[in-house]
Order: sequence, then C-alpha cells, then structure tokens
Amino acid sequence: MSATMFRWNDLLGFDDIAIGRKQVTTRKMTAAEIDAFAWLSGDLNPLHMDQEFAAHSPFGQRVAHGILTAAVVSMAHTALTGPGFAYVGQELRFLGPVFIDDTITVEVTVVGKKDAKRILIMDTMVRKQTGEAVLSGLSALKELRFA
Repeated sequence: MSATMFRWNDLLGFDDIAIGRKQVTTRKMTAAEIDAFAWLSGDLNPLHMDQEFAAHSPFGQRVAHGILTAAVVSMAHTALTGPGFAYVGQELRFLGPVFIDDTITVEVTVVGKKDAKRILIMDTMVRKQTGEAVLSGLSALKELRFA
C-alpha cells in the first residue's frame, strides 16, 4: 500500500483497538535525515549541524533533534492505528541524546481509552540500540469521523 492509497474497508475504528495493543518501530537516524529535518524545521542549531561545535558540547558529537525522534513516535502511532486517528496531545520527556547512526526502537502501547471523546491514550518508550531510554511520554489520538 502506498502512502497515498488505502482501502476504506481496512480503516480501524476506536472500538477495533484494544487496551494493550502495541506497536514496535525501529529506525536508523542518519546524517542525511538529521540535515533534512534541520532545513525543513528551520532548527539549524549547530549542536545538530556542526560536528566541530558539537564536539565541544557535553555530548561530544552531533545530536539528532529531539522532535525528529518524536516524529518516529508519530510513525509508530500510524502503524498501530492506521490513518483513522489524529494526534490531539503529546507529553514528551527527553531522557538522552540520539546520535548519527543510532538505531532507535519506538514502542507505543494503548494504555487507556476515553470513550466519550473516542480518544486513545498511548504510552511511549524510545530506546537506542544500547537499550538506553532516550524518550518517553504519553500521547492522545482521537478517532476521525469521515463523511
């Protein structure tokens, strides 16, 4: 299925997604993706863009944008729910740096449901290949109603 094509019959609804449903997504963070995200977002902080500058920081090297890591969380949400939901809230805790060529694993789990508003509450944990936690939080996704 392409990014622009889907089948309406495959669209998941609020009642199709149980508490405990989980999605695990893995992604390698490349220099090219960090550079592209910097230019797209306008966040050209040298901590993300300049190895010499970053080498003098407490991290010792370039760091991926925290929000780029969070974007992979969004990707995991869509993999879990399909396109029938939209972000309506996010709480993020940045716990550690993600560097060029780190592989992150995002695990999102449905931990609650608000029936009246048709909102899913999801727990988020992101770890590097070392097992180190780099991001955690809660998110809220609301079921979309289609005409």
